[in-house]
Amino acid sequence: MLEFFRILLPAVCVVCFLWGAWHCAVRTLLPVGAALHEEGGFPLRLGRPALFCLLVGLAVQGLFVAWCYAQGAYETLGQALEAQFYGNTDARHYIDLAQYGYGAGEEFPEQYLMIVFFPLFPWLLRLLNPFGWLDYRVLALVVQLPLFCAAGTGLFALVCRQYDRRTAWRALVLLVVSPASVFFFAPMTESLFLALCVWYVWCLQQKHWGRAALLGVLAGLTRAPGGLLMGLALLMLIQEGRARHKAPPFAAVVAMLGPAAGLGGYFALNQVIYGRWNQYSAYQWEHWNQKLGLFTDTLRYHLSYLAQWWSSNRAVAVWVCLTAVVCMLLAFVLLAAAARVLPASWLGYGLAYLLVTMGATWLLSAPRYTVALFCLPVALAALLRGHRRWALCTVGALAVCSVAYTVAYLGHQPIY
Repeated sequence: MLEFFRILLPAVCVVCFLWGAWHCAVRTLLPVGAALHEEGGFPLRLGRPALFCLLVGLAVQGLFVAWCYAQGAYETLGQALEAQFYGNTDARHYIDLAQYGYGAGEEFPEQYLMIVFFPLFPWLLRLLNPFGWLDYRVLALVVQLPLFCAAGTGLFALVCRQYDRRTAWRALVLLVVSPASVFFFAPMTESLFLALCVWYVWCLQQKHWGRAALLGVLAGLTRAPGGLLMGLALLMLIQEGRARHKAPPFAAVVAMLGPAAGLGGYFALNQVIYGRWNQYSAYQWEHWNQKLGLFTDTLRYHLSYLAQWWSSNRAVAVWVCLTAVVCMLLAFVLLAAAARVLPASWLGYGLAYLLVTMGATWLLSAPRYTVALFCLPVALAALLRGHRRWALCTVGALAVCSVAYTVAYLGHQPIY
């Protein structure tokens, strides 16, 4: 039975990927109309979506703080967060980088390995705390609130412009109840990365080329998939150029290259510190057996480990292996189902994102990676248009999964 699923599930994902790639190619090369919109300004006032995101963030982070203090007596909030909340995640590494930076020093454990983490989030913390007067452990948590508000309002603006207000609200709610949405409110890069991505796309659509270029550079400095935004921009410009029989302006090309420039900045950081532009990849392979691979192989080895560890290590089997398999399968199926309703450039970006992030040779964080892919809640919201009951059932099911995932995360289960 195991071997059957090791063949079936990768095959399903491959078929979904090819189906989506075909639709992306056809709709890009044979556009039926202009890909970019002419109107300027925001589609709606964004105060209510921002308030919604802020209230959700305050509720979740309030839960974090209350839970930390309930586990023991601590003199400061920073100590409570570090002891009960940051221990088993990458949050500690980002905070250390903000305090001490990269290099071969010994200010914190394995400092020389931390080049595997992209620099923008630590730099942002350092910028907000130039004199070190604030507790980085608390600052890293608090800063997530405005970042998630920026991400949520950007997603709302994009979806409202592409579809309608009701679909925009649905997409925002689906984003909030996503099982791994807990990472939006933790000291990680998900909120920052999502905010940069959605506003980059919005600026492209508005033809604010300079702002788009800057946001693209920042996205490339935040996470490796940020470089894939260049492909999204390329698809948009190709589609518009073929529809209007007109080459894009030079400023649009500069905006398209922004994400690649940001990724190049990260490579340059590797070169300056270690004398090798891809030193991060050497450390990833030497210390974590991590490099790029095929998502089909990822599914196969997670299914094998799931069966192997089900009796001996149930926690890892469930929270690492099972969640990865379910997450990958649903993500590919969702993009394939929405291949005709998503903008072609968004669809292509989503497929490329899954191809890269799900193809890791040892994938530990599939739910966390997929929650920052903006086109997944958009795809689901678009598919649920006109199906109120199905939408309510979907939100309810995701909310239950989100609560279970958050409880497991706070309980120090192997969730990374």
